[in-house]
Amino acid sequence: MADRAVATGNGAPIRVGIVGASADPWAWASTAHVPALKALPELELIAVASRNQANADAAAAAHGILRAYGDYAEMIGQSDIDLICVSTSSIHHHALVMPAIAAGKHVFCEWPFGETMAQAVEMRDAARARGVRTLVGLQTRYAPMVAYVRDLVAQGYVGELWSTIFNRANDQTARKDVTPEYLEFLERANAGLRILGGHGLDTLAAYVGEFVDIQAYMEIGLKELRLTTGERATVRHKDQIVLQGRLAGHAIVSATLKQNSPTYRPFHLEISGSRGALVITTADDLLPAARHPGVPYNLALYGAPALGEAFAPLAVPASYDRVPASVPRGQPVDVAHMYRDFARSLVGGTPCATDFDHGVRRHELLAAVVRAADTGERQRL
Repeated sequence: MADRAVATGNGAPIRVGIVGASADPWAWASTAHVPALKALPELELIAVASRNQANADAAAAAHGILRAYGDYAEMIGQSDIDLICVSTSSIHHHALVMPAIAAGKHVFCEWPFGETMAQAVEMRDAARARGVRTLVGLQTRYAPMVAYVRDLVAQGYVGELWSTIFNRANDQTARKDVTPEYLEFLERANAGLRILGGHGLDTLAAYVGEFVDIQAYMEIGLKELRLTTGERATVRHKDQIVLQGRLAGHAIVSATLKQNSPTYRPFHLEISGSRGALVITTADDLLPAARHPGVPYNLALYGAPALGEAFAPLAVPASYDRVPASVPRGQPVDVAHMYRDFARSLVGGTPCATDFDHGVRRHELLAAVVRAADTGERQRL
């Protein structure tokens, strides 16, 4: 119980209302957010809202949440809720985040952070004006492995950083029929760039730092998808992305991102330097129905501490896992680290690593990728 003093100045936990959780265990909010929130002593998940009362009641029953609201406006109007968690399709982010800010609530918004840069900027500016704290769902940068590798690089494990090779590939849409609603989500979210690219490039930056310039190509690879209705539908978002650039200090980066791919590679990163190298790659495979494309977690780490030496497995020290053992292993772990960091920043009055300002910066990086691809010219950041 002593951990509860971390949550707020008066020792009470941060009380959370969530929208996007459902009785469907496949829903991302149900898979990751609910288990993380329920396991952390700093937060207390007390309410869920949905599009109607029946759905809200079903979600509350499935997850053991005390209160259910079929009217989202009613939930955000509750004086005893401190934080609103918006974990829905990006189509609805702006419409759900803005009234929560107006109600004076702290707000979590899932990534992609709105549908456009303009929406992201409007949400950021509204939160600043209202004086509420914010959080964006780029949780992979909080993973214990990311923190450990970042420390290894900073401590000189690879020596002077020379180059980084990064690959991500998602085969879900190539292997599975999708609903018309899911296709609409992929198109409106611009999934190749903003989901696969947004999560992947943010995690890459957490490992090795930000780009200072970038060049890119973007094309449509998979031009049709099979729908669950039996029809075939045209794909319009660019799903094959190749980019290269430089980091501060002149290290170079090459990245390939394939949203619709015949192969699956959840995360493969090689960090090379004057002394040695690190590789973060797939530890095992998962069936398409059991994985979420933006958030790989089944990874393994290998290191070669000197040029020419063989790679050997590296274990992430237990000290980097900074959430309770009651947090289910897998996807909830990174989300729990994210919420714990937010709770500490809220109490301490310090910046949160992935607030709405960070979300806008990620939009700016992705906009630079698009400009580089459209113009054929290097973009400086």
